[in-house]
Amino acid sequence: MASKKRPFYIVHQDKDIFVVDKPAGLLAVPIPDSNVKNLFDLVADHLAKHGVRVGTVHRIDRYTSGLMVFAKNKRAYDDLYQKFRNHEPRRTYLAMVRGIVEKDEGTLEHHLKLIKKGFRNIVVDPEEKGATPARLRYRVKERFQSTTLVEIQLDTGLKNQIRVQFEHIGHQLVGDQHYAPEEKKEQLINRQALHAYRLEFQHPRKNRMVRFEAKIPADMLRLVDHYRWQQETHS
Repeated sequence: MASKKRPFYIVHQDKDIFVVDKPAGLLAVPIPDSNVKNLFDLVADHLAKHGVRVGTVHRIDRYTSGLMVFAKNKRAYDDLYQKFRNHEPRRTYLAMVRGIVEKDEGTLEHHLKLIKKGFRNIVVDPEEKGATPARLRYRVKERFQSTTLVEIQLDTGLKNQIRVQFEHIGHQLVGDQHYAPEEKKEQLINRQALHAYRLEFQHPRKNRMVRFEAKIPADMLRLVDHYRWQQETHS
């Protein structure tokens, strides 16, 4: 369970891995020269009580909720770090986007470039210096009057990739004022509607696929219920 001292849910732990459900608003890793609370330090402090050192192998955005896995020893760290670097784990997200996504499923492929201004990724021409391929697959879960709930699987894992690619095709994430400044402040959710709800990878010791899921958080459930009610009211 989560608490004030430990504001994250422990989904799974064994000798090698520590899987948690991160709440939206909590930084995944420390920011240089900052004392802002972050998940890595909280997990490290928690495991240090048991004589365990922890390693970070991937991250998710501060205002994205959902699953993260940490390594509990060097063997696990080396194995998982390489797997995430090679984009081997299956990372699945749920997102609420503006507008009606017409295709039931599809693939988005762009080239992104990180710029210093706001530390933002932008879509650029493939030939531009610093351009990095970004690929994701999506499937429509439910369509509403003016929004769409989509399930997304990352084939790459660039900074803010989902937010950037969907904004580029005209379907910005509900609540994402960073990549869509025109996005009005949403009353039902105070962050981008994005949740890392499923994570699958080959266990570093057991050599078999393991799969974890995180419940949809309350703010996203309220959002889904609101748009579902709106849809039913106008149908």
